[in-house]
Amino acid sequence: MKQYKYVNHLSRRNQMARLIWGISCGLLFRPTPRWALNGWRCTVLRLFGAEIGTGCRIDPKVRIWAPWNLSLGDYVALAEGVDVYCVSRITIGSKVTISQRSFLCTASHETTSLNRPLIHAPIRIGDHVWVAAEAMIQPGVVLHEGAVVGARAVIRRDVPAWTIWAGNPAREVGKRRIAEQATQISSEQQRAR
Repeated sequence: MKQYKYVNHLSRRNQMARLIWGISCGLLFRPTPRWALNGWRCTVLRLFGAEIGTGCRIDPKVRIWAPWNLSLGDYVALAEGVDVYCVSRITIGSKVTISQRSFLCTASHETTSLNRPLIHAPIRIGDHVWVAAEAMIQPGVVLHEGAVVGARAVIRRDVPAWTIWAGNPAREVGKRRIAEQATQISSEQQRAR
């Protein structure tokens, strides 16, 4: 059975940093009230290497595996219970909402080996994306600008810009049309007449 023992390929330095982060998170991040100290939570994350833009809202019950692998643009909301499993880099654009209990997962285990080595790939989320409640985004996925991921959807491949995806496995169920854009196009068409 020894030949099938799981081997952790992450460095001791990485493991030690995660230990220090876990203790700090438990003492300085999680105990803060949801309605206050958001700036404090952002500061704590920045101290651990996270890149966080202005106006971000991060719930104290968000789970972040390694803040140094997280980059948020401006006005990003990470809701209660979001699991940010950032073994690899997670880059989130601006004006993005990640709803309650969603799972951003950059790592898994190789299924072709009984040793189950850890494999990982980054996740990129463009501007104006909405990931609805309890959705799962798998390793290596890119959610392009304006995409919407429906509640409890499982995203296994890249999502094109301004599309709506739902289901398990997720598939495209529609196009996202913004009311302001439709009004602007309609006004331009009327002027052209």
